[in-house]
Amino acid sequence: MSTSAPGDSPVLSFRHLLSDAVSTFLNEVGLGSAQVGDPLAELIVTLSRYREEGEPLFPVAFLGDDLEGMLRVLGGREPVAIGEGPRTRETIQRALKQCAPLGQGRWWGLYLLLVPEGFAYGIFRTDPFPLVETPLERMRRAGDRSLRVVGVLQLAESVIELRGMGGLYRHVFLSGARLEATLPTVAMDELALALTADVVEPAKGLTRDFYRRVLFEAMQAAHGTLVAVLPKGSAGSPMFVDGVVLGEPIDMVARVMRYHESPDVEAAASVSSAAQLLRGMMATDGITVLRSDGFILGYNVFIRHPETLIREPARVGGARRRTYEVLCAWVGRELTTAFFRSQDGAVACCRD
Repeated sequence: MSTSAPGDSPVLSFRHLLSDAVSTFLNEVGLGSAQVGDPLAELIVTLSRYREEGEPLFPVAFLGDDLEGMLRVLGGREPVAIGEGPRTRETIQRALKQCAPLGQGRWWGLYLLLVPEGFAYGIFRTDPFPLVETPLERMRRAGDRSLRVVGVLQLAESVIELRGMGGLYRHVFLSGARLEATLPTVAMDELALALTADVVEPAKGLTRDFYRRVLFEAMQAAHGTLVAVLPKGSAGSPMFVDGVVLGEPIDMVARVMRYHESPDVEAAASVSSAAQLLRGMMATDGITVLRSDGFILGYNVFIRHPETLIREPARVGGARRRTYEVLCAWVGRELTTAFFRSQDGAVACCRD
């Protein structure tokens, strides 16, 4: 904390606390002597609620000192150099301005490479296929910590994950982020488990990974989301009063296993197109309806609220939150799971 000279308005700053904590993490990663604590803190603060032209962006950034080794571990290809500059906040801001709009979805990642002059930065191609591990998943799985790499990703507004090799990580909560709030990754893992609860191995693990990756991408939209999970074999529910319920539910297990057994172009297109379809469904108003055996049943679905909720206008939360509360009341009866994400990034998952 710092204060101004006597007679001036006092200024409070906790930036040095973040920089100190980041420097400690960098020491664990092996980059502690590289004078990057303050620039990395700038990267964290900027990514925590990054926007261009008013639209939120969710680039994934990686910091390291060995581009070839970084790409090998992350599964990256075809790096494109964009620029370079000294190890300052200004270079970080310029790198994000020039690279973040290119790094959306899972097509491209952003790299910051430590070089004698400071930072060299650019982008690299990743594999967006939903049955392929993401770069951060590859980092979590890697057991070798000799490669000095830090991954930086926004999990929710004002919540950042710092990821090192071999399971090393930190979650950074910035202004307004609630420490007691459920992490999006935890809630999405719960939902992915619910969507494959009645699937047998090896399809269970493969389909769960598919859902986990697609759900994470869907959560990086500005739109809020509601999901209801029905039991195995269910065709619908009397609680639904309107919406689109598919006459023939989409069997994601069959699509995933077809690719697993014969990874040809057609099988890959079937999985990718279903992933895009699910993301589109989750971006519509209403509830996306899925099933515990991996099927996609419908979207834009609405339910009737009890009169007790309708008569409580002062109740905390908007219509989406109130609908989630109704869905939770049906978990264990009509539903196995209810999931909620607000427009500002708060998430919750209720399972039987």
